[in-house]
Amino acid sequence: MQIDIRPVTTYAEYRACEQLQQLVWGDEFVVPLNLLTTVQRNGGLVLGAFKGDELVGFVFGFLARTADGRLKHASHMAAVHPDLRDARIGERLKRAQREFVLAQDLELMTWTFDPLLARNAHLNLHKLGTISRTYLRNVYGPEPELVDGILPSDRFQVEWWLVHSPFARPSADQVARSPLLNPTLDTPVQITHEPVVRLAIPADFADLQQHDPAIAQAWRYHFRAWAEAAFAAGYVVVDFVRAENYYVLVSANA
Repeated sequence: MQIDIRPVTTYAEYRACEQLQQLVWGDEFVVPLNLLTTVQRNGGLVLGAFKGDELVGFVFGFLARTADGRLKHASHMAAVHPDLRDARIGERLKRAQREFVLAQDLELMTWTFDPLLARNAHLNLHKLGTISRTYLRNVYGPEPELVDGILPSDRFQVEWWLVHSPFARPSADQVARSPLLNPTLDTPVQITHEPVVRLAIPADFADLQQHDPAIAQAWRYHFRAWAEAAFAAGYVVVDFVRAENYYVLVSANA
């Protein structure tokens, strides 16, 4: 299958970005074409994946600053047509976005994702090599939490250091010998001070949300408590192992 990656340029292509957002996420959080075009013309990026003339994926990001004033690229949105999610289009879009950001003499890209979604964790952490040391509670609502059974929209913020990552992945042997901190939902939060630790997530959180919402809710708050405690203790997420569905964390204090 031939997929071309290039900037979105025409009115029809921007409209297709709106339509793809609606297909993937519904109508509530659609970024409109007037904002997409403005960002594209002012240092940001709207990059499309095209199958012939059909837009089947896109990424959208813009110039931003870190808390200490460093310029970065904030990648706000990435979408792929549901029928093509196993075609590595998302990975190709992110790598093309990386080249755009490097051409702007920037070294850092950030974005957020739901840490309980194993597919996204595998792409972001394992394939792309991002890290995370920031847990964000309920980024997009609802407020207050636990309204109408809707889960809070917690997110990991990932950092993609495009030239040199500040944290290296441990060896496979170190990972194999490291403790799994949260093997069950009733495991009390107690951070061990090992150089490498692991945090588990469900194999298919989306299926849990659909078929067992009570367990999905329990996982949201269970993982939140553990991740926040680990970050507060100085741990950094550096990898995700898809075969067993756990994050690998290293101690920044080791």
